[in-house]
Amino acid sequence: MKIKNISIYNYRNIEELSFDCNDSINCLIGKNGVGKTNILDAIYYLSFCKSNLLANDASNVRNGENSFMIQGTYDVDSVQTKISCAYNQTDKSKVILCNEKKYSRFSDHIGLLPVVFVTPSDVALINESGTERRRFLDAFVSMYNREYFNNLLIYNKLLAQRNALLKQESGVDETYLSILDEKLSVVGRALYDERKKAVAELSEYTKSFYSEISTAEECSIQYSSQLNDGDMLTLLAKNHERDKLLTYTTVGIHRDDLHFYFDDNLIKTVASQGQKKSFLLAMKFAQYQLITNYKNGEKPILLLDDLFDKLDTDRARKIFEIVERQDFGQIFITDTDKILLQQVFAEREHSGIFFRVEQGSVTKM
Repeated sequence: MKIKNISIYNYRNIEELSFDCNDSINCLIGKNGVGKTNILDAIYYLSFCKSNLLANDASNVRNGENSFMIQGTYDVDSVQTKISCAYNQTDKSKVILCNEKKYSRFSDHIGLLPVVFVTPSDVALINESGTERRRFLDAFVSMYNREYFNNLLIYNKLLAQRNALLKQESGVDETYLSILDEKLSVVGRALYDERKKAVAELSEYTKSFYSEISTAEECSIQYSSQLNDGDMLTLLAKNHERDKLLTYTTVGIHRDDLHFYFDDNLIKTVASQGQKKSFLLAMKFAQYQLITNYKNGEKPILLLDDLFDKLDTDRARKIFEIVERQDFGQIFITDTDKILLQQVFAEREHSGIFFRVEQGSVTKM
């Protein structure tokens, strides 16, 4: 799968631009603040029907405007596919079209256009709460597993119903609570099993990729879940009184987390900025490889924002050795420095297509 052309209108700080994309490596060069990251985010939006940077669509409308639109033309299994995403701030309406046909549910689009986005803000996966890591894991698995995505939607709906029931001032209907417990436990177990499998595979691939970047330490990813130690239905029943007191559900897979380690130490507490960036890149490369495996060889688009940020020259070159392999398909790289990328390309007799990004324009260099 490849994106052949993208057009962006009034998205974030981009007024209007359109350009044809190269099938291999696209290097977007420009000063900070000219919209390089926003171009990558627009590609991400076409895949997920939302921004990777700002979840609120209204915040993505260019200042002074009322709406935005993003259009992309793709080659999907040798079939030309046109995706259009538009949002109007006046009536809060959002429309997603595939070949001019409107989706009745945005969820039907997820997984059609797999993409892996690497951005400096990914450090939140290490430094911030488990919410960030669950969001990453859910988006990752949903890219290749439609059943998982549908179960996740069901689980979140059931969880919202259970929490609403716990908040009722008139008292909790115990029969209804037990029914919700049973439904939650069935869907929760299915999600747990898939997460456990996905994290085990992700950890192995991440360890392999990281070993190519650094041999000083060994990394691993561990899956933390209350279901590791007990059945969800039993846990829910055991915590009825506590949940009624707190008015929300205290046990379940919505409390899951991932723990990242160098040897036996949490990466959050021992790693330098360069080590964190290297680990995150290795994990995103692992994500890419697993999606490719599960999608029968269909390669996601790889978006690398500010690739060399926080990396010394040695790590940068090792990472680029991974990036330039044939394992990867279409790649977009942003940077402020064309010379560094050219040097890396020249060393390997490889070339990318360079684009100059300025306010409101993208031109081939």
